[in-house]
Amino acid sequence: GGSIAINYGFTNSGLSVALGDMVAGLIPLVHPFALNLVVVACVTIFSQVLSSISTASTMLPILSAASLQAMVNPLSLMLPATIATSFAFLLPTATPPNIVVLAKSQDLGSPLRFRDFFTNGLALTLAAIFAGSALSCAMSAVVFGADNTMPRWACEAAAGSCLWVDVGGVVRGTAVSAQACIVDLAGDG
Repeated sequence: GGSIAINYGFTNSGLSVALGDMVAGLIPLVHPFALNLVVVACVTIFSQVLSSISTASTMLPILSAASLQAMVNPLSLMLPATIATSFAFLLPTATPPNIVVLAKSQDLGSPLRFRDFFTNGLALTLAAIFAGSALSCAMSAVVFGADNTMPRWACEAAAGSCLWVDVGGVVRGTAVSAQACIVDLAGDG
């Protein structure tokens, strides 16, 4: 329930688009692997505090807006973020199984503490961030073509702010027969 409310607030207030625009400005400046690493690290840190569903429902609209504004394939940002929501190993509040283990350990002679979760989960979380970044970067390109130009389905899903045109050209060094275009209704630039 709470994650749906967060998603609703982020989307309807325009906050996801505003944050997405800020992120979009960084996309052309950063190497794709470094961008992947930053996305995975941010989402992993965020998912330590919120549930996986809350993290996904908050971060995915932001990354979707960023990919649309930067005219990159949304899978290049959203796939690593989705994978990273599962990297919650650091705090007992991160996932329901961690809470169950913490609660059940109270019956033991030496119950677990937050420090126990943190010290044991830190190495696992750091390893997951680096391995998850490397694997999602490599596999998203091979399996899903996430390193390709903006796909038609992503442009059509943008509901009015993106227009698919059958005009050939070169997009980021790739020859295309059709391409996505951002519709700027504000006319300020």
